[in-house]
Amino acid sequence: MNDSTTCNERRLHARYPMSTSLQFHHGPSKREVPARSVDISENGMLMYVPAITPVRAGQAVYVDLANIGGRPARGIGPVQATIVRVDRAEMTSKGYLGIGIRFAAA
Repeated sequence: MNDSTTCNERRLHARYPMSTSLQFHHGPSKREVPARSVDISENGMLMYVPAITPVRAGQAVYVDLANIGGRPARGIGPVQATIVRVDRAEMTSKGYLGIGIRFAAA
């Protein structure tokens, strides 16, 4: 089968839509930043953050998954992750950045 969608797919894990408000701690600036999740997989997440957030690939973040959607989840604390992609294409037209993060190995 020579389907271009399967040939170009590099992800190891399925992504699932997840649109909810959350917070993450940006290590380099030591700030809490509001974000909106887009989707999540076993090893990462795509989020939208304010365009003024000083993010770069390779930076460490901690994502607060304990209060997803405003509901506390027991036994879940901040999850360490690394920014692997910053998409600035939406910055001027929509006012946010898309950032892809990879969760740290457990």
